[in-house]
Amino acid sequence: MQLQKKKANKPIYIMSMILVSIIVIGLFVVFGLFHIRQVDVIGNEYYSADEIQKMVMSDSLSENSLYLTWKYSQPDAAENLTFLSAVDVTMINPFHVQIKVYEKSIVGYLMYSGSMLYFDKDGVVVEISQESREGIPAYSGIAISEPKISEKIPVDDEDFLDDIISEAQMIQEILCQNGIVPKEIHYDDKQQLILYFANNRVMLGDNSYMEEKLSNLQALMPQMEELSGTLHMENYTAGTTTITFKKGEKGEEELLMNVNQPEGTSEENTDEASTDADGEESTEESEKSGYSENSGTFSTDASGNDTYTDASGNVTNNMEQMYLGDDGEIISDGYGYIDPYTGAYILN
Repeated sequence: MQLQKKKANKPIYIMSMILVSIIVIGLFVVFGLFHIRQVDVIGNEYYSADEIQKMVMSDSLSENSLYLTWKYSQPDAAENLTFLSAVDVTMINPFHVQIKVYEKSIVGYLMYSGSMLYFDKDGVVVEISQESREGIPAYSGIAISEPKISEKIPVDDEDFLDDIISEAQMIQEILCQNGIVPKEIHYDDKQQLILYFANNRVMLGDNSYMEEKLSNLQALMPQMEELSGTLHMENYTAGTTTITFKKGEKGEEELLMNVNQPEGTSEENTDEASTDADGEESTEESEKSGYSENSGTFSTDASGNDTYTDASGNVTNNMEQMYLGDDGEIISDGYGYIDPYTGAYILN
């Protein structure tokens, strides 16, 4: 009787052993053959390949290429990776995978309780860490409450936050993406914007004409590389043709820099500037003396005062006193003339 039972159980035992063997072989294939030995990371700009690999392959099963490929094929796989928009994992072969990441655009960081609060172009906090990342400017002068990952920078004044986000986007697009990264981006107590570079600072003022200010700053940067001082752009308007640069810490010397007229500048502004430059001299007398409407430049300094610069670079704020002859015309000796505003002798 027992012999018959043993004979009856033998096929079951054999089938069980076969099934166990298949499972063991299957597990060996899955966890042995599909064990990741090589990882390629592409698409990363702010984070290193090692950082990406550690964060993407964070759980115990992520060493398996089949599992990792399946995991990041799910729509919400990168949801907890706040600094990434998406992750694609491609299996090159069973032990070799490629991780392609789509990083969120980090435009700046704020210091908070000894840590760096990194935020993206929408003002959303994507990381809080003590690690400094190259090419990302520091923002200061912004009072915040306790920040949270995946939420906007906690600024009480919503209008001010909108300005910060808008200006951060323009700075990123116009300056940073062209290799011009400010050392610090500061808001003063009046929420006026100041950019600090290695040797210079740029007073941008309020948010009016900000895109034009930044575009002109980009064009002026090559001229400023060898200078040290302050560029005043806070009084920039659509009709501005020159900007004042004050050399030295105390503005010992002033330079006037030409700027590009923004597109859409009205003919009225152009005509007004031409009228100021013309002065009171007639065209006929100008030709005789050597003085013309383009001999000098009218502008506005950082304090809002009207200034005039003659052809030799002499500057005056007093344009009420005119240096003219008894006949009210330009003084000339045939070789040069007396500038009517500065009184300087200018050779033709």
